[in-house]
Amino acid sequence: MGQTTETNSLEVRWFETGSTPRAVDEWISGLGAVDTSTRTDLYFPPPGPAFNLKLRSEGGEFVELKRRLADPTVHTFGPDVEGNVEQWYKWSFSLDHTPAPWTADRTGLWLPVTKTRMLYTFDEADLRALDDGIPAADVSVHAEVTAVSAASERAWTCGIEAAGPPGALADAFRAAGSALFGAGSPVALSTEQSLGYVAWLRRLLADARPSEAVLVPSKR
Repeated sequence: MGQTTETNSLEVRWFETGSTPRAVDEWISGLGAVDTSTRTDLYFPPPGPAFNLKLRSEGGEFVELKRRLADPTVHTFGPDVEGNVEQWYKWSFSLDHTPAPWTADRTGLWLPVTKTRMLYTFDEADLRALDDGIPAADVSVHAEVTAVSAASERAWTCGIEAAGPPGALADAFRAAGSALFGAGSPVALSTEQSLGYVAWLRRLLADARPSEAVLVPSKR
């Protein structure tokens, strides 16, 4: 196992079934330079709402473990935009090999999730313009719109993430949220739609069961 990186973040996300509305794609494209990429992550079924484990192969092989640090809080970002904000801590472990579940998942539990993501990143000048009290060199903030597919589910998600030292996160997150949604959103975004990948996966995998091949045979 190679280098480990750690990230402390505030996040809000919304999910909706179906294809991404054109108005939402046009909204994020209109923010500025957007990085578009497609990748597949391999998720382990979350045992609870505050834990996330996945394998990622973009730019190398990684194990990523996330732990939610506090209960979600409701925040109003603008007209018709309200979401559940979560604080997460992430450990990312680089690997020097491809983990077995990518090619031979004997348990049948790991779920591939394919994502096509449009990512807008606030640069340091953007952050200073929003709030000159934000330590822009230490904080990263981005907005994203992502089309996701897993099993038979097709959905889209959009979200905001601010990462950096805990004392700077709230101001950076609020400033970015106001800049993005203060004047409204191309579609209404409610707390009912607002959930992270963990909650979305838990809904999707509510009936997930291990493969019979790894279970001890019943004597009944």
